[in-house]
Amino acid sequence: MKTAAEIIAADIGNTSATIAHMRGTEVLSQFDVSSHAPVQVVEEALREHLSGLLALPLVIASVNPRGREAVETAWAGLGGGKACVLGRDVVVPIENRANPPGKVGQDRLVNALAAKERGGANAIVVDFGTAVSFDVVKDGAFVGGVLTPGIGLAMEALHQKTALLPLVRPDGIRPPVIGANTEDAINSGVYYGYIGLVNNILRELMKTYANKPTVFATGGYGAYLAPEIEGIDVIAPTLTHEGIALAFALTR
Repeated sequence: MKTAAEIIAADIGNTSATIAHMRGTEVLSQFDVSSHAPVQVVEEALREHLSGLLALPLVIASVNPRGREAVETAWAGLGGGKACVLGRDVVVPIENRANPPGKVGQDRLVNALAAKERGGANAIVVDFGTAVSFDVVKDGAFVGGVLTPGIGLAMEALHQKTALLPLVRPDGIRPPVIGANTEDAINSGVYYGYIGLVNNILRELMKTYANKPTVFATGGYGAYLAPEIEGIDVIAPTLTHEGIALAFALTR
């Protein structure tokens, strides 16, 4: 029986890079580093978490050119194995019907690829990242989707664009709907507001399918909100990394 290949998969977003040691589509370990960290900091993180694994290929899906460059430079500085950047070195192997196709983030394409592998030809991925993205798969193809500002971005904007409102971070606990103070009120508004937002967008997307697609939730806040969202079938925290591994395996 053939052993699944091991890789280092890097999902580099606008806020953070999540880097995982993978065997096939299984995440063996992972860690985060800021997408804005200097090369030296990234190099230290790679050395700390991936000691003994530097000979493995590094496969990158990135929507942040500066973050990608820092990871590639740090990896090369440590004498790491071959680096493969999806979209530059390899085309993600899923039909891309977006217009124009070249403007689609690689994270969205690998999400679609992993959802297709798991859920069949019709699927939706709700990725709770810096943006909340809805990646739509129909008849095995990525056809587009919906983008809206993410939870962290909404909270930062509320703080930055007002004189007195504090910067609040979700604590992972379902808040009471009536906030007894400003922080609780913001947490409540974001929590229940995003549940409503996602439910409504999913409801509209469902109308475009003849049969119900499989709906996945992933991303940093996926596990926090998904249990309250009626349309989500599967909470898949590692879906993006699964897609990176699949894209590499299918194009070797």
